[in-house]
Amino acid sequence: MFRFLSNLLHKRRVRNDALLDRSSDDFRMQNAQFVSFLQKSGFRYHQLNRHDKSKRLKKLVSALVACSLVVGLIWVVVESAQALELF
Repeated sequence: MFRFLSNLLHKRRVRNDALLDRSSDDFRMQNAQFVSFLQKSGFRYHQLNRHDKSKRLKKLVSALVACSLVVGLIWVVVESAQALELF
């Protein structure tokens, strides 16, 4: 059972594509052209802000969820203690 779940959840290895062979000289030229295109299009300026905003939002939401769970747990403990005091 454990082996089945392990195989099911295991990330598959990405095989290297022949078109992405890094040892060729053409790859370096294509990479330089791609970087030049990204610089001209202003990719880093536009995408980083959106990426940072989404990361901050996810962090904020996870902090809010964690705080709400802690507050809920404290409330349950207090209510249970009050209920036990009556008996």
